[in-house]
Amino acid sequence: MVRVPHSASEQPIGPSAHSTHSTEDVPCDEEQLAHSRAMDDFLSALNRESELGRMDYQQFGICSSGTSGLQISHLVQSLDQKRSGLKGLHATKVDIWDAEKEGEMTLTLTFPRHAQPTSPASVTLLFSVDSVKGDGLRVKFNSHSIHPHTQMVCISETTRFLVLKAGQSHAHIHLKLSVTIETWKDENQPKPSVSELRDVLMRKVDGSNMSMKPILIFLSDRDEQGTPHLKYHRNPLDEKLPSRTYLFLCELHKFLSDVLPQKEGPTSQEGANTVSLDALHSLPPLSLGVSSTESLLSGLVNSSTPTVFVFPERQQGLQIHRVEVTLDSSLLSVLRMRLDEAMAQVKQQEAGQNVIDRLQKLSKLSALSPEGEDDEAVAKEHKRAQYRSVLLLKALQVVLSTWEMERAQRAARADEDGPSVPSQCRLQSLSVSLRKFFLEPSKVNINNCEGECGFPLTSGNNHAILLNSHIQSGQPVNRSLCCVPVEFDDLCVIELESEGTNISFKTNVVATKCECR
Repeated sequence: MVRVPHSASEQPIGPSAHSTHSTEDVPCDEEQLAHSRAMDDFLSALNRESELGRMDYQQFGICSSGTSGLQISHLVQSLDQKRSGLKGLHATKVDIWDAEKEGEMTLTLTFPRHAQPTSPASVTLLFSVDSVKGDGLRVKFNSHSIHPHTQMVCISETTRFLVLKAGQSHAHIHLKLSVTIETWKDENQPKPSVSELRDVLMRKVDGSNMSMKPILIFLSDRDEQGTPHLKYHRNPLDEKLPSRTYLFLCELHKFLSDVLPQKEGPTSQEGANTVSLDALHSLPPLSLGVSSTESLLSGLVNSSTPTVFVFPERQQGLQIHRVEVTLDSSLLSVLRMRLDEAMAQVKQQEAGQNVIDRLQKLSKLSALSPEGEDDEAVAKEHKRAQYRSVLLLKALQVVLSTWEMERAQRAARADEDGPSVPSQCRLQSLSVSLRKFFLEPSKVNINNCEGECGFPLTSGNNHAILLNSHIQSGQPVNRSLCCVPVEFDDLCVIELESEGTNISFKTNVVATKCECR
């Protein structure tokens, strides 16, 4: 009995991107993930048919046990003999042209050349389709890229996939298909338009406007060495799909990268002056999880301490990242309120539609269940959602504080253009670069103290007052009064690792008050 691999979707990886993790790379991109799941669904359906010892041709859009039926059987038999493996490659581009006749259109599918094996045993073109009610329809595909050049499929209520046998003699870079509706369920009604037929052949992903692009499936020997950019996926069928936490962290990294100003490549002098985050004095790190103290959780939710996120060098390391926190009902209410306020503030800024879209995805992935939810089946996921919500709140605080700093810096530059007037000792914005893999933000505003310490002295202790009086009387001193920081905030570092999340506080990083000393 065949046991079909769980995932056969392939993603090209560069020669420098080899992973040391045993876990297979899981797509972080939503579109790649959707196509990965489509392949998983197809392989699961194949596996069920094999276990039952029969073939439900309607599920695969097969009109009869002809060419397409033999293609499905060949896939199952080859996998059963454990001689071959599957590679899935989804189209990177789909172009659609309307034909002159009703019920006809032309599809041109583009696939990356470098990701295709050199000598596949067979090539299959897979469509993940939307079902059609009633008797359905027969659709004819014609192309020199499929073999035979003309193939018929039947789409009905139970159809989930369409399978076409592709040629093996050349790389499939641009695959052009002529599509014709041969039989429509109701001859008295007009045939589907091009857009309607497109929506049938490339169904929409649930809850989004994204269409499922066709996938090329290559059947090849497992020990083939001809395509080093591809690897075989042999995950068991019961292995879980990427967790919501993994998808959330991927989206969070993209959100911060899009919104926060990115540091340009440093000059040699700037590189020498960049400080490693690890070189700063720190309190002992705390693990964020089910055992976290109430004071740590309350501090994260209630404070607006300057924060940076540290992501792993390879995001795939977060595939096994599972963290849960438990907030009491009062703190959970505060978290909801602060999240709503922060998201409203971000939306008020003219940040662009891309930022709003990412924020909506993050909000959906971190959605909290209504208070009083006691169902055991959702308890674990609810705790993970609380964890994701805490991270989202801290990320939004980072974004809002960065925007506030940028506004202050613009105002300061505008003041510099005016008449030059000596200023009293005061706090000024100052950003410095920190060095660490995938640090968001890569620059931190630590502030600085600037201005004169003259008469009258508006800030300072008794020593400063007496010293200033001594200087004003004309008495010589070796050191004049200096405008210096006297109060500081810590820097909260949220370090995301495959095993969990560590919270550390770099002490006395951000100046918050200046005085003359």
